[in-house]
Amino acid sequence: MEMAQSIFEFVNIRDFGTVLASIVGLARWACLGNPSVYNFFTTRSSFNDPAALCMNTNGILRKHWFHVSLHFATDAFLFTLAFVAAMLLRFGGESAVSLWAHWPFFVAGAIVFSATTYIASLYSTHSANRGILERSLVLIVCVILATLVIIGGTYLNSARPLGRGIMLLGTLASYLAALIHHIVILHGLRNSKERVAYVVTGAFDEAETRLFASFGGRNLEFAGVVLYGAYQPTGKLRILGKIEDLAAIVEREKISRVLCTNKCLGDTTLIRHFCKLRYSGISVMPLISLCEEAEQYVPLELISSEWLLNASGEPQHIYIKKLKRLFDIICSAIGLILGAPFVGAAALAIRLTSPGPIFYYQTRSGRFGRQFQMTKLRTMHVNAEKDGVRWSEKNDPRVTFVGGFLRRYRIDEIPQLWHVLCGHMSFVGPRPERPEIITQLAKEVPYYEERLMVQPGITGWAQVSYPYGASTLDSRRKLEYDLYYMKHMSLFLDVFILLDTVRIILTGGAKAHIRAVTAEETIQEWERLKEQPAAVVKPNFELETA
Repeated sequence: MEMAQSIFEFVNIRDFGTVLASIVGLARWACLGNPSVYNFFTTRSSFNDPAALCMNTNGILRKHWFHVSLHFATDAFLFTLAFVAAMLLRFGGESAVSLWAHWPFFVAGAIVFSATTYIASLYSTHSANRGILERSLVLIVCVILATLVIIGGTYLNSARPLGRGIMLLGTLASYLAALIHHIVILHGLRNSKERVAYVVTGAFDEAETRLFASFGGRNLEFAGVVLYGAYQPTGKLRILGKIEDLAAIVEREKISRVLCTNKCLGDTTLIRHFCKLRYSGISVMPLISLCEEAEQYVPLELISSEWLLNASGEPQHIYIKKLKRLFDIICSAIGLILGAPFVGAAALAIRLTSPGPIFYYQTRSGRFGRQFQMTKLRTMHVNAEKDGVRWSEKNDPRVTFVGGFLRRYRIDEIPQLWHVLCGHMSFVGPRPERPEIITQLAKEVPYYEERLMVQPGITGWAQVSYPYGASTLDSRRKLEYDLYYMKHMSLFLDVFILLDTVRIILTGGAKAHIRAVTAEETIQEWERLKEQPAAVVKPNFELETA
């Protein structure tokens, strides 16, 4: 009873309540940093516009980042709670209050623990293949690093240092709590499977179902198609039934999502069925929105002018104009200070191992195509482009021995922080390209010049999600990630990209996720049918189902 009373008294301390509220509020902050996630929990008036039912997917877009933010905040909360409990168990309520001066270090350690866990990719959907043993070992390292932050902070503080008993109890408790949490995460990643049905009204819709195999996520299962009108599929598709029975089909087949093409949105009958599903909690969306949510990229094949117009209105203007610039100034100033020793060591190595200048100056295109002279540490031999502009490639013979090391760990890009401080670049954004390369790629890659609508960055979603580009195909893939970032940019996403950048630096580069390759004939057929006007669909109530 004494222990229970001391805990009750302790948790009613004003400062303690404030801190816990702040940590729990981290998840809500994630939602506010990503307005579309926040709207997942609030009602918006998208139902007033039938087309907005699918085109405005505020209900589900960025759900991935909400879950990442929630796991991040949960780990931080559990870590802090473990050390608070250790203090109570060791000293009781009265003594614990006298040690309350250490709570900032608990919070700092909790943030470090969650950040290192994110850097280790334990929140990623791609981590489903990492077993419990590997996760437990990674969590040990993360807990030790976070505990060292607490130890260092308490010894630097003038207050009484924490004893070994508290540190041991807190470390063990935080590790066990985090391990249980990550076992739950792993179970969800491996066992959650969402069944998807496609509404098919014509040949174009059927062609798009064949793209699903390439663009769909790992935890998605294609259940079949729901027919509307007199159209009969020509391919081998499982027919689930007719649109009139859509609600019953969803319940019978345990469908989690219903996909449709943009051409379906002009039909009021379909919109009525879709509204019923959304009010019942079933997601209805185009395939491009599913790719954004499940894989965090935007397939170029699925982009339309409507999507571009919708995407350009997504980013929050206040963040772009005010907060992002403040974020850039703070990060670049800190980065220049911390990176100065690395630049000095790299400059010395370049001077000793390769004749020529230390820095390399090159014209790059900024926002709206405005050109500026970008500064980098030289990583190639002098006159590397005497035969003209060419792609960097794997094991490029033009790269020096020291340059290869600098490129691998992104040290050659530290001088670009000066351009961020001056306003030529942002800390996070699409990679700045050379004007001649942009001109060439704009002819071969659709929508490539869209990336010029925002400030280029030292790091970005494409840079941490895809390795160095060495071909037009690589440029297409990286553009898909750039367009995703441009639509969903926010302060919170920028913070996660910075953490991903730390992982890239430590591991020596991003790795491309394997994606199924769609047959060229399927893409050509889909592109041809996309240009045709939508047919007037009349429901066929006598259609036989299989």
